[in-house]
Amino acid sequence: MKKVVSLKPWSEVWSCEQFTREFTLNLLPEYLKSCRWFGSKTAAVKRLDVRHDVRWNFSDSRLSYLLLIDVVHYTAHTDTYFLPLVYRADVEEPDGRAVICELELPESRGYIVDALCDDDFRQALFINILKEKEPPVGQGHLRFEKGKKLQAPEVIESRLLNAEQSNTTLVYNERYYLKMYRKLFRDTNPDLEITRFLSEEAGYKYCPTYAGSITWKRPGYYDVSLGLMQKKIENQGNAWTYFLSRNLDTFLKVKELDIRPADLPKVPLYKSEKPEDIPEIFHKITPEGFFGDIALLARRTVEMHIALFREKTNRNFSPTQFNQDYQVWLLNRLLYQLDNRLNLLEINYDRLPDQGKIWAAEVQRNAEHIRNRILNFDYHTLNSMRIRIHGDYHLGQVLVSNGDFFILDFEGEPESTIRDRKVKQPPIKDVAGLFRSFHYSLYATVFNHPEIGLPQELLFEIAGRLYRAITSVFLHYYTWQAFENNLDIGYRPEVDFLLRYHVFEKAIYELGYELNSRPEWVVIPLKGIMQIINND
Repeated sequence: MKKVVSLKPWSEVWSCEQFTREFTLNLLPEYLKSCRWFGSKTAAVKRLDVRHDVRWNFSDSRLSYLLLIDVVHYTAHTDTYFLPLVYRADVEEPDGRAVICELELPESRGYIVDALCDDDFRQALFINILKEKEPPVGQGHLRFEKGKKLQAPEVIESRLLNAEQSNTTLVYNERYYLKMYRKLFRDTNPDLEITRFLSEEAGYKYCPTYAGSITWKRPGYYDVSLGLMQKKIENQGNAWTYFLSRNLDTFLKVKELDIRPADLPKVPLYKSEKPEDIPEIFHKITPEGFFGDIALLARRTVEMHIALFREKTNRNFSPTQFNQDYQVWLLNRLLYQLDNRLNLLEINYDRLPDQGKIWAAEVQRNAEHIRNRILNFDYHTLNSMRIRIHGDYHLGQVLVSNGDFFILDFEGEPESTIRDRKVKQPPIKDVAGLFRSFHYSLYATVFNHPEIGLPQELLFEIAGRLYRAITSVFLHYYTWQAFENNLDIGYRPEVDFLLRYHVFEKAIYELGYELNSRPEWVVIPLKGIMQIINND
């Protein structure tokens, strides 16, 4: 383990030039690259600018530094990450993932650790939320806010959630989750904003219950969201895993019954259908209750949108009309994204599987047509309303809980800026995101289970026909509930246009991820793009 020396005590450690230089130039960059939540591992980083003056005395005897780390890229883009530090003068080395380095001070030796791995620090966070404290830090203060449903336990027990992703989650008494944001925004995090609104103001029951939050506030500056506490939802996993299992059962039944694509009628693409109007063969090959699950997920989705639509006084949530500003924002964003994806497609063409090369060539031949489809967006023809939406809605953002579905993680698209994540958009865009996720789940089942023992091309064709049936049933329940509750999604022709437009957008977005990460899966977004182009 690396060691750094400070000639000053922990309370003055940043005034020691030797420590500051060694820690920020050598130790910190290496540590960040080992963290799963650090999103700039592969980026060309120009420098790290570390703000270390935000100090919090979280107990009578212990001091933490709430580091704000600006990662400046050569592209001039800057990301800001959050890393709270504490000093532990332990005799034995702490948990390996907590330790950043060994520290030798004038009067003691110990370790600098990530404060979120420290029991005392975690307890202080919970107590401050319960008491709604506002301790001074830096040029402002921390605002600890308590949710209406947060209850004080007799004893506070905490641990880190093992499944680490882009944030770090703390578990309290196996009842509450405190999600500490690692990548910070110059505004309130949309996850915090929407969760608090749905839970505390709109009364929506199928998202995590808001229990509290931590915000860094400074006079005359933007707020910075540091953490969001939610009540734990007892669950049996997410909907992605759930439907993968159901899809596998379906494909095995297809094999058992010797079903061929011709046996499955093509339901018109994105046409609303009741489950009883779906050809009987689809009910025969899918597990019991399959289309009931689709209907229930549609209800929970539209109920979320109805809750977000009903607010009329809060300007952050009140509905708004389509206008020229939105159209310019949308078209600039999508055309830039398309050019990026077409360039990636050309660079990675030789890495693609045979079917991927065929569809990639078709997409390249249709590049001008695709641009025209994007430019076909005309706000003058749209009469529905835009609202705050989930923004990154897919099956992985849905929990399965005792036969029901709960929606979570409202941070928005990972590639988007904080401003873009808060732009009000048509609720149908969330539907489009979920449809793309269903499409992915069907193809992923084929990729992940060669033991099904049927030709991949045959399974892809069957997956495409099942996808049509799934989306038709979802649309029936979604639009029916929307119309019944006056959710302004427009008349059916407008719904159809917006749905196809945003399915198209999502598939183009996905193309970049697959080209960079899994070229063998690039057939999935390519198929989605060609499906819209050919109405197939």
